[in-house]
Amino acid sequence: MIENLTQEEIQAVKFYIGDCKGYEQHPFWGESRAYLVLNSLFFDGIRTEQARVAEGKFLNPEIVADPERLENLLRTLLSAFRKSWNTENFTTYRVERFSDYQAMKCASRTISFTSTSLNYFLKAYQDRTGIALMRFEIPAHTPCIHMQEFLQNYAKPEEAEILLPPFLNLHFEEIPVSDDEKKILDSEKNPPVCSCVVTVQELKLPDNPKNPGIKAKDLKKIYSALNCQNEISQEEIKFYTEWKKSLIYKILH
Repeated sequence: MIENLTQEEIQAVKFYIGDCKGYEQHPFWGESRAYLVLNSLFFDGIRTEQARVAEGKFLNPEIVADPERLENLLRTLLSAFRKSWNTENFTTYRVERFSDYQAMKCASRTISFTSTSLNYFLKAYQDRTGIALMRFEIPAHTPCIHMQEFLQNYAKPEEAEILLPPFLNLHFEEIPVSDDEKKILDSEKNPPVCSCVVTVQELKLPDNPKNPGIKAKDLKKIYSALNCQNEISQEEIKFYTEWKKSLIYKILH
């Protein structure tokens, strides 16, 4: 079910999934893999960002260059979820980075925007070092975006994407990795570390964090250091972590 979407909400969802048609030359709106940064912002610390860079992925500093623009984008994305939910039960699939899987399991919730597929485990998401296979049981009336229904011109129909929002409570049940699943390999040709069934539950928002007032120029500096795999000081990591917590609080209130 989808209700009264604004053009800004549609554009935010398109941007998230990498549909940048008409904005190819724009330093922000033309970034087709902005989700790498957007999702990292919801994880504590800086390990998630470092894991992506270690896999050869680029974290575009332009995404964090204008914090107000970033806040508006994330707030608009969350607004789209309040207007979109499923009317029937779904079973979807995700090839997850094992370190991110561990963070989700420990928190018992979706940490960031979580892309899942109705079309089994997608090969496009096996470009990760160490993977976990996740089956999501999504009950009706869960806030989620069914891309095929949400977008009139869905750029990636083969992915059959169901996008989940952050902060959905989850129940995890690990199961044996089947023989067929052992053929699903990570970027280093290793089989999955684990397989699980995840039952999606209610939405629960976080508490109020502090705002350290970190400046945009400091954020770009941190991202430049990340992309070059240079050392980042403990003080910078602390500021960055606190800024992320503050950002998430702002977009939820």
